[in-house]
Amino acid sequence: MSAGSRYAPGLARQRQILDEATRAFGRAGFDGVTVQEIADACGITRQGLLHHFGSKEGLLMALLRQRDEADQELFGRVLAESGSPFRAIVAVTRANAAAPGITAMFTQLAAEATRPDHPAHDFFRDVYTRIHHDLRATLSDMQREGSIVAGVDVDQLASGLVALRDGLALQLLLRSPTQSVDELTDTLETMFGLLLA
Repeated sequence: MSAGSRYAPGLARQRQILDEATRAFGRAGFDGVTVQEIADACGITRQGLLHHFGSKEGLLMALLRQRDEADQELFGRVLAESGSPFRAIVAVTRANAAAPGITAMFTQLAAEATRPDHPAHDFFRDVYTRIHHDLRATLSDMQREGSIVAGVDVDQLASGLVALRDGLALQLLLRSPTQSVDELTDTLETMFGLLLA
Protein backbone atom coordinates (compact mmCIF):
# COMPACT_ATOMS: atom_id res chain seq x y z
CA MET A 1 0.00 0.00 0.00
CA SER A 2 1.43 3.38 -0.99
CA ALA A 3 1.82 6.23 1.51
CA GLY A 4 -0.82 8.20 -0.39
CA SER A 5 -3.42 5.45 -0.14
CA ARG A 6 -2.67 5.00 3.58
CA TYR A 7 -3.37 8.66 4.27
CA ALA A 8 -6.34 9.01 1.91
CA PRO A 9 -9.06 8.06 4.47
CA GLY A 10 -7.69 10.56 6.99
CA LEU A 11 -7.57 13.34 4.40
CA ALA A 12 -11.10 12.52 3.26
CA ARG A 13 -12.29 12.70 6.87
CA GLN A 14 -10.56 16.06 7.35
CA ARG A 15 -12.27 17.43 4.22
CA GLN A 16 -15.63 16.20 5.52
CA ILE A 17 -15.04 17.88 8.89
CA LEU A 18 -14.02 21.14 7.20
CA ASP A 19 -17.12 21.04 4.99
CA GLU A 20 -19.40 20.50 7.99
CA ALA A 21 -17.58 23.19 9.98
CA THR A 22 -18.08 25.62 7.10
CA ARG A 23 -21.82 25.04 7.21
CA ALA A 24 -21.98 25.19 11.01
CA PHE A 25 -19.90 28.34 11.45
CA GLY A 26 -21.73 30.00 8.57
CA ARG A 27 -25.06 29.25 10.22
CA ALA A 28 -24.28 30.04 13.86
CA GLY A 29 -20.82 31.60 14.06
CA PHE A 30 -17.92 30.30 16.12
CA ASP A 31 -19.58 30.74 19.51
CA GLY A 32 -22.93 29.36 18.36
CA VAL A 33 -21.80 25.85 17.50
CA THR A 34 -20.07 23.10 19.47
CA VAL A 35 -17.45 20.58 18.47
CA GLN A 36 -19.99 17.88 19.32
CA GLU A 37 -22.48 19.26 16.80
CA ILE A 38 -19.90 19.23 14.03
CA ALA A 39 -18.76 15.73 15.02
CA ASP A 40 -22.37 14.50 15.00
CA ALA A 41 -22.87 15.92 11.50
CA CYS A 42 -19.79 13.95 10.38
CA GLY A 43 -20.90 10.74 12.09
CA ILE A 44 -17.84 10.62 14.35
CA THR A 45 -17.11 11.17 18.02
CA ARG A 46 -15.95 14.44 19.52
CA GLN A 47 -12.57 12.83 20.21
CA GLY A 48 -12.43 11.64 16.62
CA LEU A 49 -12.80 15.21 15.41
CA LEU A 50 -10.27 16.55 17.90
CA HIS A 51 -7.80 13.88 16.75
CA HIS A 52 -7.60 15.73 13.42
CA PHE A 53 -7.61 19.36 14.60
CA GLY A 54 -6.76 19.38 18.30
CA SER A 55 -9.38 21.90 19.39
CA LYS A 56 -12.31 23.95 18.18
CA GLU A 57 -9.92 26.88 17.66
CA GLY A 58 -7.57 24.60 15.70
CA LEU A 59 -10.45 23.53 13.48
CA LEU A 60 -11.47 27.15 12.90
CA MET A 61 -7.96 28.23 11.97
CA ALA A 62 -7.41 25.24 9.66
CA LEU A 63 -10.65 26.08 7.90
CA LEU A 64 -9.82 29.78 7.52
CA ARG A 65 -6.28 29.08 6.31
CA GLN A 66 -7.57 26.57 3.75
CA ARG A 67 -10.07 29.08 2.33
CA ASP A 68 -7.55 31.92 2.35
CA GLU A 69 -5.00 29.81 0.46
CA ALA A 70 -7.62 28.83 -2.13
CA ASP A 71 -8.66 32.47 -2.56
CA GLN A 72 -5.04 33.63 -2.91
CA GLU A 73 -4.31 30.96 -5.50
CA LEU A 74 -7.37 31.82 -7.59
CA PHE A 75 -6.82 35.58 -7.30
CA GLY A 76 -3.16 35.26 -8.32
CA ARG A 77 -3.93 32.99 -11.26
CA VAL A 78 -6.68 35.22 -12.67
CA LEU A 79 -4.59 38.35 -12.10
CA ALA A 80 -1.64 36.77 -13.95
CA GLU A 81 -3.87 35.67 -16.84
CA SER A 82 -5.91 38.87 -17.20
CA GLY A 83 -3.74 41.59 -15.70
CA SER A 84 -6.91 42.85 -13.98
CA PRO A 85 -7.41 42.84 -10.20
CA PHE A 86 -11.07 43.55 -10.93
CA ARG A 87 -11.49 40.28 -12.81
CA ALA A 88 -9.59 38.49 -10.06
CA ILE A 89 -11.91 39.89 -7.37
CA VAL A 90 -14.94 38.85 -9.41
CA ALA A 91 -13.51 35.34 -9.91
CA VAL A 92 -12.90 34.83 -6.19
CA THR A 93 -16.30 36.30 -5.28
CA ARG A 94 -18.05 34.04 -7.79
CA ALA A 95 -16.21 30.93 -6.60
CA ASN A 96 -17.01 31.60 -2.94
CA ALA A 97 -20.64 32.55 -3.58
CA ALA A 98 -21.16 29.37 -5.61
CA ALA A 99 -19.74 27.11 -2.87
CA PRO A 100 -22.31 26.24 -0.18
CA GLY A 101 -21.70 28.04 3.08
CA ILE A 102 -18.44 29.83 2.23
CA THR A 103 -19.82 33.37 1.95
CA ALA A 104 -22.02 32.90 5.02
CA MET A 105 -19.10 31.56 7.04
CA PHE A 106 -16.72 34.38 6.15
CA THR A 107 -19.35 37.07 6.68
CA GLN A 108 -20.37 35.65 10.06
CA LEU A 109 -16.84 35.06 11.31
CA ALA A 110 -15.41 38.36 10.06
CA ALA A 111 -18.11 40.23 11.99
CA GLU A 112 -17.46 38.20 15.14
CA ALA A 113 -13.70 38.61 14.77
CA THR A 114 -13.90 42.39 15.26
CA ARG A 115 -13.74 41.44 18.96
CA PRO A 116 -10.06 41.42 20.02
CA ASP A 117 -10.65 38.26 22.11
CA HIS A 118 -12.06 36.26 19.18
CA PRO A 119 -9.74 33.40 18.12
CA ALA A 120 -9.81 34.60 14.49
CA HIS A 121 -9.24 38.30 15.24
CA ASP A 122 -5.57 38.33 14.25
CA PHE A 123 -6.24 36.16 11.22
CA PHE A 124 -8.85 38.51 9.76
CA ARG A 125 -6.84 41.62 10.62
CA ASP A 126 -3.80 40.19 8.86
CA VAL A 127 -5.78 38.99 5.84
CA TYR A 128 -7.47 42.36 5.32
CA THR A 129 -4.15 44.16 5.76
CA ARG A 130 -2.51 41.90 3.16
CA ILE A 131 -5.39 42.22 0.69
CA HIS A 132 -5.38 46.01 1.02
CA HIS A 133 -1.61 46.23 0.58
CA ASP A 134 -1.52 43.94 -2.47
CA LEU A 135 -4.53 45.57 -4.09
CA ARG A 136 -3.15 49.08 -3.53
CA ALA A 137 0.16 48.06 -5.16
CA THR A 138 -1.61 46.59 -8.19
CA LEU A 139 -3.86 49.63 -8.56
CA SER A 140 -0.84 51.94 -8.33
CA ASP A 141 0.77 50.04 -11.21
CA MET A 142 -2.43 50.30 -13.25
CA GLN A 143 -2.68 54.01 -12.58
CA ARG A 144 0.91 54.58 -13.72
CA GLU A 145 0.13 52.63 -16.90
CA GLY A 146 -2.97 54.75 -17.49
CA SER A 147 -5.43 51.87 -17.33
CA ILE A 148 -7.53 53.27 -14.47
CA VAL A 149 -8.84 56.76 -13.89
CA ALA A 150 -6.06 59.22 -13.05
CA GLY A 151 -6.27 61.19 -9.84
CA VAL A 152 -8.05 58.47 -7.87
CA ASP A 153 -6.54 57.85 -4.45
CA VAL A 154 -5.49 54.20 -4.80
CA ASP A 155 -5.32 53.71 -1.03
CA GLN A 156 -8.96 54.74 -0.67
CA LEU A 157 -9.86 52.80 -3.79
CA ALA A 158 -8.34 49.59 -2.42
CA SER A 159 -10.37 49.98 0.79
CA GLY A 160 -13.51 50.79 -1.17
CA LEU A 161 -13.19 47.77 -3.47
CA VAL A 162 -12.88 45.39 -0.53
CA ALA A 163 -15.85 47.07 1.17
CA LEU A 164 -17.89 46.82 -2.05
CA ARG A 165 -17.12 43.12 -2.39
CA ASP A 166 -17.98 42.36 1.23
CA GLY A 167 -21.09 44.54 1.25
CA LEU A 168 -22.48 42.90 -1.88
CA ALA A 169 -21.75 39.47 -0.42
CA LEU A 170 -23.74 40.43 2.68
CA GLN A 171 -26.63 41.60 0.49
CA LEU A 172 -26.54 38.27 -1.32
CA LEU A 173 -26.99 36.47 2.00
CA LEU A 174 -29.79 38.78 3.13
CA ARG A 175 -31.71 38.84 -0.16
CA SER A 176 -31.09 35.24 -1.27
CA PRO A 177 -32.68 33.53 -3.12
CA THR A 178 -33.98 36.65 -4.90
CA GLN A 179 -30.43 37.77 -5.70
CA SER A 180 -28.27 35.40 -7.70
CA VAL A 181 -24.51 34.97 -7.83
CA ASP A 182 -24.66 36.41 -11.36
CA GLU A 183 -26.31 39.58 -10.05
CA LEU A 184 -23.59 39.92 -7.43
CA THR A 185 -20.73 39.57 -9.88
CA ASP A 186 -22.47 41.66 -12.56
CA THR A 187 -22.77 44.49 -10.06
CA LEU A 188 -19.09 44.21 -9.20
CA GLU A 189 -18.14 44.28 -12.88
CA THR A 190 -20.35 47.33 -13.51
CA MET A 191 -18.79 49.24 -10.63
CA PHE A 192 -15.27 48.24 -11.63
CA GLY A 193 -15.95 49.34 -15.21
CA LEU A 194 -16.48 52.89 -14.00
CA LEU A 195 -12.87 52.99 -12.82
CA LEU A 196 -11.26 52.05 -16.12
CA ALA A 197 -9.61 54.84 -18.06
